[in-house]
Amino acid sequence: MKLNDHIVLWNHVFIQVMDVRHKKMDKGEELRSYRLPVSAFLYTVRGSARVWLDDSVHRVDRFHVLHGGKGMCLSVLTEDVLEYYIILYKATLALPGRKEVAQLLERENPFQNQYAFAPHYPLPLYDKVKLLEQEWHKGSGLGKLHVKALFRHFVFELLHQLDRQGIQPLKPDLVAQAVTYIREHFSRPITLESIAEDLECSTGHLSRLFKSKMHV
Repeated sequence: MKLNDHIVLWNHVFIQVMDVRHKKMDKGEELRSYRLPVSAFLYTVRGSARVWLDDSVHRVDRFHVLHGGKGMCLSVLTEDVLEYYIILYKATLALPGRKEVAQLLERENPFQNQYAFAPHYPLPLYDKVKLLEQEWHKGSGLGKLHVKALFRHFVFELLHQLDRQGIQPLKPDLVAQAVTYIREHFSRPITLESIAEDLECSTGHLSRLFKSKMHV
């Protein structure tokens, strides 16, 4: 992971926290094929499970962090009672943005990357995500402002630990996601623009990748 590139992008986007949820699942319970509507962090605080992000499977237990981008398919099969927090957020490049920042976002989009790891220092992250969820449900304007600040602190701590542990996020397979999108929406009009918007990439970038891999 090029941490400096990621920091540049986090500093040049407008972040909107869309939802914060505290969930519990019983042993053997399943969550099947939940399509992430926006980017998301999932932080487990109790139990164990197998978690799929698209075709990548991760075995997680207490104090694991997972991240997935918009359009990724999330599935969970619990092995024990599972308790977790999920933070749904949207990152939008502030306008007018510098051309080099837009190009960097095209190449290294941290908001679409996939990763899962057990942080060496989980408690600072747990404290922030727990308080973030409490503030989210207060519903006040001041509380929402605090949510934004807490989310930034959460991301700062997370990036710091990712870098120290040498975790390398995986870039999403945009072509595979585009094919899945077409299969799921074949009964209604589909355009290159609609697919690119759903996958949060440019039409030119998606078109080049698709032609290179699918030869059509």
